[in-house]
Amino acid sequence: MTSSLPEIVRVDSTRRQRTLARRVDVSGFGFWTSRDVVFSFLPADDDAGVRFFRVDLPNSEPIPALVANRIRKPRQTSLVVGDAQVDMIEHVLAALRGAGIDNCDVLVDAPEAPGLDGSCAPFLEAFLEAGVVEQTRERARLKVVFPGRFGDDSAFIDFLPSAPPTVDSNENADFNASNDSSENSAYDFGSPCYEYRLIYDVPRSIPNQRAQFEFTPETFRREIAPARTFLTFEEASYLREQGICDRVGPRDVLVFGPDGPIENRLRFENECARHKILDMFGDFALAPVDWDGEFRACKTGHQQNADALAKALEIAR
Repeated sequence: MTSSLPEIVRVDSTRRQRTLARRVDVSGFGFWTSRDVVFSFLPADDDAGVRFFRVDLPNSEPIPALVANRIRKPRQTSLVVGDAQVDMIEHVLAALRGAGIDNCDVLVDAPEAPGLDGSCAPFLEAFLEAGVVEQTRERARLKVVFPGRFGDDSAFIDFLPSAPPTVDSNENADFNASNDSSENSAYDFGSPCYEYRLIYDVPRSIPNQRAQFEFTPETFRREIAPARTFLTFEEASYLREQGICDRVGPRDVLVFGPDGPIENRLRFENECARHKILDMFGDFALAPVDWDGEFRACKTGHQQNADALAKALEIAR
């Protein structure tokens, strides 16, 4: 893959926008702040997008979930408008996107989303239980028509035109088996394909691994949404020493020691790589569009996801 930029065009979409059928509340505590929090998700009008409202901050402005409102913050996706900020919303956005919810108002009573089990599955299940309804306006769509790369050899995301998925090893044998084309065609989300290669330059207790995922709503629900956030024991100890994440234990997230997860078990052999896809999926939701293409990432994180997304929107025609 060369370092040239991809070509991305706007194309017609037959998918209509969607929103929640009714209000749904999700509560828990923030992993970083340890504060109790309730996120209330409400139906919103066509073209409203996803907007966060800090109801604990009187007269604060709404915070649209757009990449232009993202700020740099380690290990999470955070948005700010004026004096209002909302943190660690990548799992919320991934679940909304996975449910096909384009328009939603989110009432927030604390600065950080609930961490729950470290995945986006609890959010997704709440949305699906509440129900999703089709609206009037069509959803915008971007299509990759010529390949290119954002980043460099140390960390990059390749944007490529869509192609039939291939599996060249047994590591994903059960990963694509749940691909449900009937579910996909029913809502016309397209079939973007995501791949992540987790590679450490120095040995760690987390093994190098790869995951690949072609989006359909049901595949996302079963294969990506349950993948949990992860870190090493050394990283967890450092955060505790800084007075951060003191309410989070190894049963809440995957904490890797020399022999694997501490006091926990993997849901998938390549759960860490799957979670990186979940993060990328959520970060890409900071653009109010559906995607048609393949996105192959290596050694990237939230900042690289946002940088690539912002540049992709800038060059799209």
